[in-house]
Amino acid sequence: MQLVAFDTETTGLDVQKEHIIQLSLVKFDTDTWQTVDQRDWYILPEVPFTIPAEAEAVHHISKQFLLENGVSLRAIYDDLMAFTNGCDILSYNGNGYDAPILHYNLARLGLPFDFDNRTWYDALLLERIHTAGMVDENGEKVHNNLTAAYTRYYGHPFEGAHNSLDDVMATIEVFKAQIAAHGWAWAQRDEFGFICYDRWLTKKGDYYYLTQGAHKGESIESMMRIDRSYLEWIINKCQWTDDQTRDIIRPYLGMKNEAPKATVVAAPKEVTKTPSRGKKRSKGTISEADLSLF
Repeated sequence: MQLVAFDTETTGLDVQKEHIIQLSLVKFDTDTWQTVDQRDWYILPEVPFTIPAEAEAVHHISKQFLLENGVSLRAIYDDLMAFTNGCDILSYNGNGYDAPILHYNLARLGLPFDFDNRTWYDALLLERIHTAGMVDENGEKVHNNLTAAYTRYYGHPFEGAHNSLDDVMATIEVFKAQIAAHGWAWAQRDEFGFICYDRWLTKKGDYYYLTQGAHKGESIESMMRIDRSYLEWIINKCQWTDDQTRDIIRPYLGMKNEAPKATVVAAPKEVTKTPSRGKKRSKGTISEADLSLF
């Protein structure tokens, strides 16, 4: 099997507003773990942009460098689509950050990308599961950034952190170590079939769950019993909610004729006693471990 690992460097952290300025992809064989092909582009945004000093201090990409060496995302789009065609995707925190920001950067240019019908392996989520309960020599929870994870497996940090191509190569090595430790079946998770662009939701099985806010961990179905008005606020008043999230939530509120598949299957049986705005959490609550992707 071949996977495409990818990473970005950007002008900032807001996935809906900031610009990708480096995009790196490596296609590799999961039997041999050898590189098949790779792409590494410095991206020049098509609109006026700035690179804050704190961002440049991390990735060392200046605006002048992009003006001299960058290419537009539009110009490399066909190559990007051909390179990723038919492949599942690997990243390190890409499901929570790099995939959404790629979506918005492409959407601003009117360029589609098929985020569905793929498995989006996220090695950060897997590492958080791997290190659950681990503490360091000081008794503190271990770190799970890419450098820390790589060092944990290989005994030394990798070179070139925060250059997206180097980060991609390190991600592949971390993923390789994770699979060696736990096997492929361990890496198959429901969440890896769904990318939420605005990071409001995650999906487990046939259910969508909130990943942030006062009701973090609740399924949309349970929210219909707990606090319907909160869902109405998300789709009507929250300034960063994306149409994708609105389209998922609206059927529950009776705004479409058909509810999504998530309403067909009976809600999970687990009940937790953690309070949510003074109300007992109901069926359809998932754990912090399941939400750790975000």
